[in-house]
Amino acid sequence: MPFNREKGENKMATITNNANTTTGTQGLGPTTRIYSVNKGTGSHTQSELNTLVQKLTAGITSGASDAVTVAGISGTVGTDPLYIAVQGTGVVNVANEAYVADIQLALVATFA
Repeated sequence: MPFNREKGENKMATITNNANTTTGTQGLGPTTRIYSVNKGTGSHTQSELNTLVQKLTAGITSGASDAVTVAGISGTVGTDPLYIAVQGTGVVNVANEAYVADIQLALVATFA
């Protein structure tokens, strides 16, 4: 099907802004936080990472280390730091060894 235009006439598509945005949301969940995971001495293991995920998702003490959803993990087991993304509004305890011996969590970013 031929285009209807005169020779030498250039026509561009009309640019419109139909994007719908909502303030107060970021598309990742109610609250998403990124934590670094570091081992105090030596290298962390897959077993330690599994225990950390289990305790984060189950929670330990209400109001001090609540259950959250683990949305993703980035990094290589045995190499510091790993990064773990958690979703939910529950408290994550960043005290040293709160979930696993010799493992420290540190808040890197919050998306709310």
